[in-house]
Amino acid sequence: MSVYVDAAIHPLRERLMCHMFSPDLEELHVMADRIGVQRRWFQNPLTMQVSWPHYDIDQVRRSLAVEFGAIECDKYQTVAMAAIIQGRPEKLLRIRSLASPNRDFAPAAHVPDWLAEQGFPQAWNWSDTD
Repeated sequence: MSVYVDAAIHPLRERLMCHMFSPDLEELHVMADRIGVQRRWFQNPLTMQVSWPHYDIDQVRRSLAVEFGAIECDKYQTVAMAAIIQGRPEKLLRIRSLASPNRDFAPAAHVPDWLAEQGFPQAWNWSDTD
């Protein structure tokens, strides 16, 4: 599995922030350690009012994460990955309906393999679901 960063830019104090996330929490924490993000900044839905596990990171750390192999995601890919992490495959079809009909939608090249390993239906073969 991999770690992902989104393209969303959110101002926080005098920095611009984005999300770093992964279906594999151990891999997420390893990346956080590697780019210098403290574990106390982990956004945990079990202990906080957040909908999915992630770190909020600034642009400097985002660049480091990408340098170390994090995959950049657009807004649709980010929401799709959040649905996967939340264990809500039913959201995937709704997300697909919001994505541009002119683009080939998938969260990341290796995600279909990961979904199959996790027992998800072939939801990423959108031609079967339209």
